[in-house]
Amino acid sequence: MGSPRSVSGSRWMLLALFLNLATLVLALFLQEAHLAAAEAAIVLADSGKSPYAIVIAQDASVSTKYGAGELQRFLAKMTGATLPIVTDNEPARDCEILLGASRRLEALGLQIDFQRLGNEGYVIRTIGPKLVIAGGTLRGNLYGVYGLLEDHLGCRWFAPDVSRIPRYSRLELPQINEEKIPVLEYREVYTFDCFDGDWAARNRVNSSSARLEERHGGKVRFAGGFFVHTFDRLVPPSKYFDEHPEYFSLVKGKRLREHTQLCCTNEDVIRICTEEIRRAMRAQPDAMVFSVSQNDWHNYCECPNCQAVAEREGSQIGPVLQLVNRVAEAVEKEFPDKVVETLAYQWTRRPPRNLRPRPNVIIRLCSIECCFAHPLATCSSEANRRFREDVQGWAQVAHRLWVWDYVTNFANYLLPFPNQRVRRENIRFFIAHNVKGIFEQDTYETPHSELAALGGYMTAKFLWNPDYDAEQAMQEFLTGYYEEAAEPIRAYIDLLHDRVEKDDIHVQIYVPVTHPFLTDELLVSANQLWEKAEQAVAGKPEVLRRVRLGRMSVDYAIVERARVAAAAGRLGGSPLADLVKERFAPFMETLGSSGMTHLREGRPLDFPAYRRDLATALKIPE
Repeated sequence: MGSPRSVSGSRWMLLALFLNLATLVLALFLQEAHLAAAEAAIVLADSGKSPYAIVIAQDASVSTKYGAGELQRFLAKMTGATLPIVTDNEPARDCEILLGASRRLEALGLQIDFQRLGNEGYVIRTIGPKLVIAGGTLRGNLYGVYGLLEDHLGCRWFAPDVSRIPRYSRLELPQINEEKIPVLEYREVYTFDCFDGDWAARNRVNSSSARLEERHGGKVRFAGGFFVHTFDRLVPPSKYFDEHPEYFSLVKGKRLREHTQLCCTNEDVIRICTEEIRRAMRAQPDAMVFSVSQNDWHNYCECPNCQAVAEREGSQIGPVLQLVNRVAEAVEKEFPDKVVETLAYQWTRRPPRNLRPRPNVIIRLCSIECCFAHPLATCSSEANRRFREDVQGWAQVAHRLWVWDYVTNFANYLLPFPNQRVRRENIRFFIAHNVKGIFEQDTYETPHSELAALGGYMTAKFLWNPDYDAEQAMQEFLTGYYEEAAEPIRAYIDLLHDRVEKDDIHVQIYVPVTHPFLTDELLVSANQLWEKAEQAVAGKPEVLRRVRLGRMSVDYAIVERARVAAAAGRLGGSPLADLVKERFAPFMETLGSSGMTHLREGRPLDFPAYRRDLATALKIPE
């Protein structure tokens, strides 16, 4: 046994060793914490200066180069620092934003599956002091730029002329490691106010109708003249009917020349359609989608051959799909990157029992008969129940299922339309049923229809990211677009939507001003809320103009319902009697300067005549 002194000395030695180890561990911990903090704190800019450069490949695509310019432009707006754009043949720097595949990116040794990302997917990663944005060369790199700006730096593009670009004295980024691949291959916001190419690209929609150019990475392009309802174009009655009436619909024992469809089982018709589609594909190499689809009316062919196929399939889609499959099969080897599209619309909406669309065939299912005041998935209307059945059926059989959906009132473009709350839920319903592309048909003929900018923004958000918070989408738009007027306008939107939800009122896309979802009392309350909205931004002319354009919806409902009441001799006792006199002149002033060209689909607005006739009906002196 050792002496007390030796035992005590050993204890002191152990204690000293422990303290040394503890000090070392603490130093290592602090070093790791410092390194982690340093890695996390990528400082893109500070006090108007930045050490960073944007690096692209020397042979970068047009859209990647444009994306570099967009990143440079918006970072400069946010921080005051203009980052240089350089190519990967220049010497490397410590602080770089690497945009797209390049030699510099290869040197980092990152494992990025560009094939998985496809044309539009991207990754954003921080590696030490470097920031990587890399995706598909068509649109992926550009979308990655907008993903960084929007999802991480707070930018929003509400309308072509209204955006929110935050300002930073010091711009730091935390560690990022994300991958984004859009669930929808086709995202169309078919709204006049949303056709601007820059707006569409920044909101990451690839709309066929938007003015998207090569710098935006192009778009999902339908062939010119082959967007929809193409039977007459493929086999024109003016060219063929006199000699070959058998090419066209047999209806009640008679071949139709006017408002006809095709006899889809006729071998000559199949041959002609195939030749026309092949010719179009050769002539339009940049186009992706070529429609072989029914004309926009009924009168399907009742000949024995067509009806035998229809009866076998339990749907009039049978003869049409048989034709479409034959055309698609004939062209697929020469054009493996192109697709043939057809509609499941009205009389062709029900899915077939046995036929299956070929892999290069797109079925575009149309929801035209539905109620749009409640979610398609839960609405109690019979029309929506039947549509749900058809969606479920097509989800089982279609390789590529797209949807043609509707988000406006085509009979009255300005009439209040309570469908903002259903937009996200309907898109999510489609995606849950194997839908890969969505065309949202809004007001396409004229600007400034009912809350068009709000609807377009929210729709774009949900098409790109169906999990985007619906409340956030609405509130950020209202606050950014209407500023101090946001609160009363939100109250108006809630007033309208609460009405149809509480009373379970169904609203379709062709409703008159007398539809029961509107009441005179509701319009009186709505008018008061818009009056508060105007007062809230009275000192801001640009915002006030936006509010007045939005208010046209309620004004239109007031004057048109008053017109109906006046014609029936009931205006005198209506709550609108005095209100219509008050709102007539402001409404006419805003409408006359708004640039609106249509109040309903297909009928151009003659403003002087409209004003004159309305004033006469309401007995308002001009």
